[in-house]
Amino acid sequence: MQFGIALPHFGPAASPEAIIEVARAAEAMGFDSLWALDRLLWPLQATSKYPGNPQGKLPEVMQNSYDPLTVLTLAAAHTRRVRLGTSVLVAAYRSPLVVAKMGATLDVVSGGRLILGVGAGWSADEFHGVAQSYRERQGQADEFLRALHVLWTVEQPSFEGRYYRFPKSIFLPKPLQQPRPPIWIGGNTPRALRRAAELGDGWHPTSRTTPEALAQGARLLRKYARAAGRDPEQLALTLRWNAIPALGEKKNLAQVRERLRAYQGVGVSHVCFDLNIPRPRSLPVMLDTMERLMQHVIQRP
Repeated sequence: MQFGIALPHFGPAASPEAIIEVARAAEAMGFDSLWALDRLLWPLQATSKYPGNPQGKLPEVMQNSYDPLTVLTLAAAHTRRVRLGTSVLVAAYRSPLVVAKMGATLDVVSGGRLILGVGAGWSADEFHGVAQSYRERQGQADEFLRALHVLWTVEQPSFEGRYYRFPKSIFLPKPLQQPRPPIWIGGNTPRALRRAAELGDGWHPTSRTTPEALAQGARLLRKYARAAGRDPEQLALTLRWNAIPALGEKKNLAQVRERLRAYQGVGVSHVCFDLNIPRPRSLPVMLDTMERLMQHVIQRP
């Protein structure tokens, strides 16, 4: 099992200095990946419920949020080994042409380290803010991924869809990873699982999905993959772990170890720990928690 850390790119303690320090520390400690989420607005009167907690309230820590691809580019400049991932990028907020260009560039300048996590999104306010249809977000996410595949893998790509189109063109640079960087699909609905099976390389739910529920989802994922003519064994099971229970509290470490073993038992191969959701942590606390995770939970030689 591999392990990553979400960068401190949102909340009151977010800063370029904090991002760089955590990125360097994570690589030095032996973590496998660094992650950034996608947040455009913190509506004062939200029209959508946040799916990450039972209250449906967007955590206040997300009021200040840096752009994920920019953050990962900064992290790339100060590391050499760790993978760099979005957990997750909302498809309709950006053109696939723009994401393909930024993602390919990041993959090249980082030496082939990008993992692109993609989701359909949930915030109607953000969709309205970027002049996109909230109701059509699922179909748009699927088409976004198809266009992205074409841009990254076809020598002279072109695309004509319902939401996106571009003429036959030269599109360079291509990503360094071949045939393209891995794409992990966020969400835990049957539609998200079908998207992962047909258009992705892995499934990337959050830790609100229990090991038992994840096992059920994995069975559905494999069913969809076989129906699409894909090898289910080639699809990774991954997880974003928001900090519940509080990972910095020593008494919780045994519980975290037990839960991780359960996830590993159902096939999870990569876990991204976010130490700042639902509450922000100071930089010293975050670095100390990373040490605790590595020494008492991950326990690598």
